[in-house]
Amino acid sequence: MTPPPETEARNHDASARAPLPIREIAVFIATAYALAWAVHLPLLLSGNGPDDPSYGLAATVYMFTPGVAAVAVTLLVWRPRRFARALGFTPLRPLRRVGGYSLLAFVLMPLLGLAATLAAALVGAVRLDLVDFSGLRTVLPDLVPDLAATMPATGFPWAAFLAALGLAILMSVPTLVLAFGEEVGWRGYLLPRLLPMGVWPALLASGVVWGLWHSPQLFIQYTHGGFDAGQVALFLAFCVVAGVIMGWLRLASGSVWPAVIAHGANNALNTVGFLTLAAADADTNSLLYPGGLGGLVGLAVLAVTAAVLALTGRIRASAPRG
Repeated sequence: MTPPPETEARNHDASARAPLPIREIAVFIATAYALAWAVHLPLLLSGNGPDDPSYGLAATVYMFTPGVAAVAVTLLVWRPRRFARALGFTPLRPLRRVGGYSLLAFVLMPLLGLAATLAAALVGAVRLDLVDFSGLRTVLPDLVPDLAATMPATGFPWAAFLAALGLAILMSVPTLVLAFGEEVGWRGYLLPRLLPMGVWPALLASGVVWGLWHSPQLFIQYTHGGFDAGQVALFLAFCVVAGVIMGWLRLASGSVWPAVIAHGANNALNTVGFLTLAAADADTNSLLYPGGLGGLVGLAVLAVTAAVLALTGRIRASAPRG
């Protein structure tokens, strides 16, 4: 199902014409950042890193801090007449529009991840194996050990692959819940409130805020050898450019749900390109292509996608629908 093209010109609504609510936005950002650091405070004080058993819990709770901040500021500071509409939970109609963009969001990020893998192969960063799919065979035993044991010696292991795909889609459900905790804040609340700046400044600024909100995680990873300075910079750039695409889904659909789905699909499924790699390259960790959309190649794919959206008029100077 393909969403209908945006051919009609849309006027700015009241939120886009209103003055920029600087104080309200500042309270939201300060609250989201303070909560993010507070969640990681025990780890920071102890000096422990990602290997600590509490790290996973902290990382999970922390993903809800933008949503908590958005709900608090919306109820206590902004106080709109329609809370659910203000954060993009509603309207869900027309169903064709919201559903179409939601479906697009679900497939777009994995497809971009696959495109990044193919582009990485073109520049020589990785090698593909489209005959025996040896890279796929190296990861399937960890995902579906029973079926992996019965894989044919050559060709595409369809049974094991479909089982692993079903497992990945099933596991994307909790990922969507976590993505919801973030997207309520970034694309549900913040992006529309920044629209008096103009759509492009709002998209870019919200991406910067989103990226810097990851500072506690990046600090812990950096100080414990998980990330180097280049990886930190790439991650921040990823947030800005990916934020343009997720923000477009929010604005074009008038709903936060496509952005939630895109975020969740990116976290759960954007490494689908690994299925095409040769076994020797299935554990790549370079700045050029660390897998998915996180490296320089992935960043270029995202930038080209954002440019296409801009050049085709998909990103317009307009407020969210609804």
